[in-house]
Amino acid sequence: LPPPPPVLEPEMLDELREIAGDEAMTIVNLFLEDAPRLVRLLEQASAIPDLEVMREAAHALKSSSANVGALALSAAAKRIELGARAHALDRPAVAVALLIAEFARARVALQGWLSASQAGAQSSSLLSR
Repeated sequence: LPPPPPVLEPEMLDELREIAGDEAMTIVNLFLEDAPRLVRLLEQASAIPDLEVMREAAHALKSSSANVGALALSAAAKRIELGARAHALDRPAVAVALLIAEFARARVALQGWLSASQAGAQSSSLLSR
């Protein structure tokens, strides 16, 4: 078995910062603002279950979480997306509960990264004066 993907892949965030500069923090903030909507949508759809809504929400979450290096969350979303597409998602509510746990972990990790980035941005702007 391959090792599970990390909650957060810092190298991906470092790359994002190299490409986007301080916009990287904006991208992470936007993800943290938007992802809960997709998570709630998944939760509501899993209760019915509405596999088409689940597939779409999981697909969006898979892509956006991968962009910010939240790889375990992205993997959980991908499992739901593929299961929903194949109509082979047994116990949808359980799959979503696992995804919610991964989102909680990713959110804590990303908020930690943001705090460190803001501290770094402040100290570097002080140095450049």
